[in-house]
Amino acid sequence: MFFIVGEKMSTVNSKDVARLANVSQSTVSLVFSGRYHGRVSDKTREKILSVAKELGYHPNINAQVLRSGNSKTIAFIVPDIQQPYFAKVVHAAEIFATKSGYSLILLDSYANKQWHEHLISLFQSKLISGGIIYSCDKKNIELLRYYREKLIFIESDDEKNNDICLEVKKAIESIFYIASKMKRFRVGSFRTDLPRQHFLTRHELFDQQFNSLENPEKSKHIVYSSFNLAQSTENAEILLQQKPNIVFCDDDILAGAIYRAAKHLNIHIPNDVAVIGFNDTDLCSYLNPELSTVQIPTQYIGEIAIKMLLEKISNNPQIIEKQFVTLKVVTRGSTQA
Repeated sequence: MFFIVGEKMSTVNSKDVARLANVSQSTVSLVFSGRYHGRVSDKTREKILSVAKELGYHPNINAQVLRSGNSKTIAFIVPDIQQPYFAKVVHAAEIFATKSGYSLILLDSYANKQWHEHLISLFQSKLISGGIIYSCDKKNIELLRYYREKLIFIESDDEKNNDICLEVKKAIESIFYIASKMKRFRVGSFRTDLPRQHFLTRHELFDQQFNSLENPEKSKHIVYSSFNLAQSTENAEILLQQKPNIVFCDDDILAGAIYRAAKHLNIHIPNDVAVIGFNDTDLCSYLNPELSTVQIPTQYIGEIAIKMLLEKISNNPQIIEKQFVTLKVVTRGSTQA
């Protein structure tokens, strides 16, 4: 990073931050190394961070590793950072990590198919202390087995290697309760075509709940789709042409495609078809009527993932207990016929 003083361009370093914050260089080092607890006041720390942000200063990670022998950086791997849900989880994790003296490196396992090689390289170079992986398949879990003690898995494909689990079953039971209450038994399921275990498990639970419905007129209508706007809208039309009167979607994005298709087919939501999404992203409030959905506590997941990892890689490692995250069904206009 560079900043301009008069007409001269200079490299920003910790001395510049210390001078403008009116503190010693060692105090700046304590803040950025995460060793400030009990040694630097919150007021001084906030001032240093403010000055550093103003100057565009970022500590040299490689230099920190050489000096201390360990990194204060965590890798966070998600399937698709463009999805609003994952962006929220990562944002919460980054805030909590920063407060704990760590920074994040973000990897996209969908865009970069060789992400596991990059992660291993980061471990071998000692550029990261640990990693958090959301939705890891069994193949990559096996490839990363030597680093298991430095990893936290969220919704992985292997139940034995799953540190944070979502309680999806109860959420799906609540969804079918809504369907029964609305007397909607022509049930549509708009599913992602991504072959990930947490989606497959969700589909199995959906099918089990449908089979338990005691209504002779019940029917099930399933269509798979990518998240691509044009393709998902086209597939949503295929599903709606089968005339379900309630549709459950794997993601709020797919629910948005149902809205687009319904408008094109002159189908009214919720009078003709009720719609329920999954994730409770900001999109829910932009749709008209507002979308009912399954709410996942993204802030909690991001924070607990960082907390669990830091406990795992601390000087006094602790036994990490598997965390089960409760989900909540939020009802809005799309199910209020």
